[in-house]
Amino acid sequence: MSDTKLYLGIEVGDASLKVALVDSVERRVLKTAILETETSPLADVYAFETVLQGWMDFCQIGKVESVSVCIPAFRSIIRQVFVPPEAAKDLSDYVQWYISLITNADVGAYVVDYKILNGSASLGYTVMVVAVRQEWIDNLRKGFRNKKLAPKAMDVDVLSMMNLMDFAEKLKDLECIVKADYAGVTMMWITKDNLQALRCVSTLSLVNKSREEAYQILADGIAEQIERAHAENAAIVTKHIRLCGDMASDLMFVETLRTKLTDCQLALMDSFSNLRLPVEAEDSIAVLNCTAAIGAALNVMEGV
Repeated sequence: MSDTKLYLGIEVGDASLKVALVDSVERRVLKTAILETETSPLADVYAFETVLQGWMDFCQIGKVESVSVCIPAFRSIIRQVFVPPEAAKDLSDYVQWYISLITNADVGAYVVDYKILNGSASLGYTVMVVAVRQEWIDNLRKGFRNKKLAPKAMDVDVLSMMNLMDFAEKLKDLECIVKADYAGVTMMWITKDNLQALRCVSTLSLVNKSREEAYQILADGIAEQIERAHAENAAIVTKHIRLCGDMASDLMFVETLRTKLTDCQLALMDSFSNLRLPVEAEDSIAVLNCTAAIGAALNVMEGV
């Protein structure tokens, strides 16, 4: 592994790290894994670094060119916002004002970034706004003892998924991605460089329910959100749905969702046209769980 450049992407969970190691020369994913941290990695950076370093030592990963992190959408703020023409000249200030308005937080509590999706100064802009807590970024920047492991970039999983689809599939047409994690389900409709719609489904149905009952409730919720999204925006109607996340590895959930979405073509995100995946079982077992981590690694990879 020392003969090539390796990039490490990490999705940070409530008490876990989903990691993906990517080879930039061969453009393939070498390893994926889920690492339990027991505490919140964003707050307990010591546990974050200790667990990550232990995994790297176990896998004999000596050096990585860069480490990048993404966090789940439900732990961040993502909005599609229209900026009127009169505010177009002060776009950054308007976006900061918008975030302060919806969070009622002090200035500087969030790091805010945005991307112009379409529009002009005369007509106004439609922008995608992303905000992440400043303290989390400060923790990761300052908390690592091994500065070579300190993340160089932080993003949200939605943007990492968009990056993965663009790189691995050369995205042209509309795609609906369902990222079904135990902490929450994120549904995104994306085209190249554009988030068309974003919806979430609560996983509270998993509490104190049998798997069969919980999965049925969850599948109903996903189907309902798809119907609502299509009803509100005909431009995002698609029958092609890609599934990833924690529950994508559970055959019972996959079949329950497939039975519910009889009018759709449901495909697992366990293969890509332009990205090679691990073949060894111990390296590939977590691919479906680590799609956002793969996208995070690609986000900072040279030549992407």
